[in-house]
Amino acid sequence: MTETVFVDEIVNIPGNVDLSTQGVAYCPFGYTVTGGGATMGLTNQGILSGSEPLQNQQAWSAWGRSSAATNMTVHAICMRETTG
Repeated sequence: MTETVFVDEIVNIPGNVDLSTQGVAYCPFGYTVTGGGATMGLTNQGILSGSEPLQNQQAWSAWGRSSAATNMTVHAICMRETTG
């Protein structure tokens, strides 16, 4: 059997910045990330510039930037094997 948990991490994105801001949603201990993504608070002014699992498979990472201050929510789908 497997157990799945969903983890969200909210990251502040400063406005008028040319560089992307990174956010990471970490899985609980013992879980492995199996998927994820990100959403921007201001969809008409924000850009998601990347989204991928970390190499250690323990978290999901995303990068975003915006012309106005907003939030980005990074989502991680985490699973672990259970007995019983």
